Amino acid sequence: MLLVFMAAASSQETEQEKADEDKARLARYLKHMQQCDARLASDIEKQVELLERPVLLFGDSARANQNGSLWAFGKKGRPLAFIELYRGTRPTDNWIHAATLTGQDLIVMKTPLSGQWKPGKVQIEPVVVKDAPAPEAKEAQRLRQARALARRFTAHEFWDPDNSRFELRLLAQPVHRYSDAKQEVQDGAAFVIAHGTNPEVILLMEALGKDLETARWHYSLARLGSAEIHVELDGKEVWKCGRAPGVVGSPSDPYWLFFAVSAD
Repeated sequence: MLLVFMAAASSQETEQEKADEDKARLARYLKHMQQCDARLASDIEKQVELLERPVLLFGDSARANQNGSLWAFGKKGRPLAFIELYRGTRPTDNWIHAATLTGQDLIVMKTPLSGQWKPGKVQIEPVVVKDAPAPEAKEAQRLRQARALARRFTAHEFWDPDNSRFELRLLAQPVHRYSDAKQEVQDGAAFVIAHGTNPEVILLMEALGKDLETARWHYSLARLGSAEIHVELDGKEVWKCGRAPGVVGSPSDPYWLFFAVSAD
């Protein structure tokens, strides 16, 4: 009996140590991400606030990255941008950021390396889902609708080695919910289409309209990976993007991959 008690106590201590380590790691990541100072391009004094917790944690052992987290910028309404933060599995690997613009306003972002991300164009173009039902009155029912609509999307990408085809999957739950009636976003849900759990595409499902009674469901897509990506709705291709130039893209593109020495 004593041995059982000692084993249980040891297990609890181990779990608590892990929880403490995870909490400390997330605090370091937050401090690092807060160096990404985002502002509206049209009003440089107006900061685009970072959500203080990652909307997703992930890893991708098949592609040799770990300790991944996904962060959203914009506390009200549709996020203006999402950024992945992850690193390779080797101790000497740098931290990698993949940033994508998801708003219809341009931003300017100072990065941890004192560089600047300044997209020159937006990439979100809401498209009405023609045969979707009208948005329900209750939030919980709209969430079920958004999830059902999101499940109609499938995706694949072409990536290394040898431009191989990889099937992507929708993560069942949205990583972020939002609304902004003033911007005619009556309800919104941000979904992730992933390689395993590694985000490759952001899928926004939104009830857009002047009010909930007249709103209709729309979708938007934004790349969050450097691969050539194809997305289908009900088996018909509705969106694609080629490989990001040089894998990383450019700081003037709506998608850009950049590095930092440490997030620890």
